[in-house]
Parts: sequence; structure tokens; C-alpha cells
Amino acid sequence: MDILRKELNSVYESQNLCTENLDSDILRACRDTMASCVAVDGNCRVLTDAASDSSWICGGSFGELIGISPAMTGIDSSDEDEIYNAIHPEDLVDKRMLEYEFFKFVDTLPPELKTSYKASCRIRIKNKSGNYISAANSTKVLQLSPRGKIWLILCCYDFDDADTGAPGIAPRIFNNATGHCLQPDFAERRSRILTQREKDVLSLIKAGKPSKIIADILGISVHTVNRHRQNILEKLSVGNSLEAVMAASAMKLM
Repeated sequence: MDILRKELNSVYESQNLCTENLDSDILRACRDTMASCVAVDGNCRVLTDAASDSSWICGGSFGELIGISPAMTGIDSSDEDEIYNAIHPEDLVDKRMLEYEFFKFVDTLPPELKTSYKASCRIRIKNKSGNYISAANSTKVLQLSPRGKIWLILCCYDFDDADTGAPGIAPRIFNNATGHCLQPDFAERRSRILTQREKDVLSLIKAGKPSKIIADILGISVHTVNRHRQNILEKLSVGNSLEAVMAASAMKLM
């Protein structure tokens, strides 16, 4: 249920890292540094290699709390699904929108500024007992390619010491060098994830209506209904209409 996956992958692909000579020693050094930091502070960290579409998760003590191995684990994906599946669906939508806006913003900056910024938020994440706890999350570009493109990305998860109980993920894009802070608002973007027609179709699916009845109610063809169905599945990264209804409801998209 990882919404906006395509949009984020498109940002990675636009870096054209396949045309660059990337130093594997730098990658190994960043992995070793990440493991050392986790051993000291116990938070869960993820290092993503945008060039190979792969990641390394080092769970630490926080990772153990949410069911993640404390040891370094490699995955053949730029998305840490093992963690995303534990994040509250509504918070995951906003977290992914924050990441997308963050990477788009950083990509416009000159190379000397790209590693100065980080995106931070708070999220609800399930522990091993199935209860949601408040966690602090941050994402930053750790290493640029020789041509100054986004290459290695570091994502951190830890206890939210400043949890105020306020609603929302409190998204921020923060400059660590200057203290400058941007506070994006995703309310409008969230409302546009599904089109109004897709929401209409999904509401009728939720009511148990088959495609033919949906077509009659909305005054469109069955082919168009099925096209909307497919678009909904792709946007919500789910496998069927029942999952789509459950996902959209959990994410509060309808």
C-alpha cells in the first residue's frame, strides 16, 4: 500500500546515475558509518542506493521494537516495505508526499546545498504487539554522485521524544546549516490523489455495485468504469477492488 511509489521512482530515475562511475568504496564506507551510528544511538536507519534501486536496513533497538532485525539487512528495492507496512496508512500517504516534495526541491539546488537539507516528520508505526507508537522520521541526501546528482539517501526512524499528540505528521524541510525551515501543507495534494470520478467509482464499489450498475449510475461505459478501477489499483498499489476500498478508507482519501 505504498502510494506515490511511481512518482518517487521517477525522481530517482531522472538522476541518470547509470551513466556515472560511482565509487563502491564510498558506498561501503556509508554503510559502515550507518552501522556504527545505529550501534551508538539504537535508532533504525535505511541507506538507499538510487543507482541500483536497493537498500540496507540496520534496525537497532528501535527496529527490534517494530519487528525489524537489528542487524544489517540488504533488500532489492529502494523502498523499505518491511517498515512501510507498519506505518499508519494515513501517515504513510503524507510521509511519501513529503519525500516526493523534498527530493523535487533538493534536485533543483546546486550540488553544494543538496546535502544540507533534510525532511522530517512524525508518524504512527506499529510495534510488535500491534499497537501504534509515535516515531520521529527524517530523510536526507547523504552522498551525491560525481556529477552532483542524488545518489545515497539516509532515512532514520526513532522514538518521538517531542510527541505532543497533535494530529498530522508535522512535515518539515529543514536546512541544517542555516536553520531555515519549510512547512509544506499536503491537504490539497491529498485531495487530488484520486480524481472525483475515481472517488465516485470507489464509493459505488464500496456499496457493492458491479461495474454495469456503476456505469448506469454514472452515465459512463463499462469500459470507462473498468479503466477507473485499474487507475485506482495502480495509484493505491493494491491488487483488487476490496483492497482499494480498504486502503482508500484507511488513508482517508474518500
